[in-house]
Amino acid sequence: MEYILNNPWLSAIIVFVSQIVYIYLRTLNIIHTSNMDIRPALISSIWLSFTWLISMAIGLNSLLTGDWLPVVAFLIGNALGTYYGMKRGIKNDEKNGD
Repeated sequence: MEYILNNPWLSAIIVFVSQIVYIYLRTLNIIHTSNMDIRPALISSIWLSFTWLISMAIGLNSLLTGDWLPVVAFLIGNALGTYYGMKRGIKNDEKNGD
């Protein structure tokens, strides 16, 4: 973990990917929860929590130490994750006829 935290580029890549996955899964989790799909909601919730822990641990450390690169990666990953999650939700709605 020390190696990751001391390397801003590696931290940024890990935060970027984990944030995309986190936000994407959060969006899907909301869709599954609102549709009362218990199993997919539970599975996405577990992975959601795991990616949140990774993203927050590195992102918060970067914020406190002043490493701007992982923080920017956090913000960009957040936006892309929202985009992909919403696109997936729209495709699911179109497939279900909603």
